[in-house]
Amino acid sequence: MNRMLIKKYIDNHMTKVVSSLDLVKGKITYDGIVQCQVINEISGDEEMSRAFLLTRLVNELGYAANRIEIEHEYTAGRPHTITSRIDIIVRDFKGDAFLFIEAKSPDEYSTIDKDETIKEQLYKLAGMEKAEGRSVKYLVLYTTDEIGGKVVDECMIIDIEKYPTFEEWESERNYTNNLPTRYGKAQHKPYVKASDKDLETNFTGDMLNQLQTDLHNVLWGGGGTDDNEVFASLTNLILAKIQDEDTTEDGEIYKFQSLTFEKEGDEEFETNGQLFERINELYRNALKSKLYILDEAELAKSYVIDSKKFSLSKLKYAVQELEGLSFVDGKNSLSGKDILGEFFEGIIRNGFKQSKGQFFTHINEELYFWW
Repeated sequence: MNRMLIKKYIDNHMTKVVSSLDLVKGKITYDGIVQCQVINEISGDEEMSRAFLLTRLVNELGYAANRIEIEHEYTAGRPHTITSRIDIIVRDFKGDAFLFIEAKSPDEYSTIDKDETIKEQLYKLAGMEKAEGRSVKYLVLYTTDEIGGKVVDECMIIDIEKYPTFEEWESERNYTNNLPTRYGKAQHKPYVKASDKDLETNFTGDMLNQLQTDLHNVLWGGGGTDDNEVFASLTNLILAKIQDEDTTEDGEIYKFQSLTFEKEGDEEFETNGQLFERINELYRNALKSKLYILDEAELAKSYVIDSKKFSLSKLKYAVQELEGLSFVDGKNSLSGKDILGEFFEGIIRNGFKQSKGQFFTHINEELYFWW
């Protein structure tokens, strides 16, 4: 994280939610917001992400500072000894929580188990907020990113009114990624080639390891698919993704991602079936252009996944996990190593998990990659 870049952003805005920021001494002072616990130390990059977001909420997104809380505390148990805190709450004029935000450092955001974080740190605490008599609109898992020398938001936004429980959200996995302005509707901003929201090309080993773990835990979770089927499906999906990266022109929206569309002036998520059809078309085009399979009858029988063994909800999850990463331009970002080789080597080395913490034996097969 470039802390100086965040400090410059904060210093350049008129409303000083962050009234002082000393990077040398690691000190920070907030002003004008509700501090349920006073913060004056920069304990890590998470605090820098929070300072950036608070400044952006007030100066760019139109929220009043006095309706923003940090470190709101909840207690549970008998006696009330279990304490949890939410990083940021943006309240509306009724005092309800419009944005319920858990902020992370960029490194932590890229390596945490996001499902576990959403369930335990957002849904569970939102339940405590509701128990205090207030409603919640959007759950937000947030961090900052840097693109082209500019600090930008990186986030998952879940409409808890549409998905009141984690299990209901998990079954569809719909989320937006663009923070709403002035209590408006959270929108989904797609990845566009050669834009300010292009694919990530810089990877770390920790990011790759967590990606492998997340895919293992969800794709195998619930049973019904053996490890070789998951491996084959992932291989097909990445072939489709590489095809998309290779054929998308500058300024065009990437096809390998979960999209929304306009319906009667509102934004709706595409169905899992629509996503499947688009990804499958990419896969068949890849078979033709990269593997030189030209027999139309053979192509017509080729599917990126077997939907009877690999559910469309798991397809959507895998696409969402992979969609923001470049497997073409980012392939040599790990100290000169091939990222795809590292990715699949890690999968083979560890084997697929039947459940979290339980591994199958190694897959005994040699890989021949097309890139």
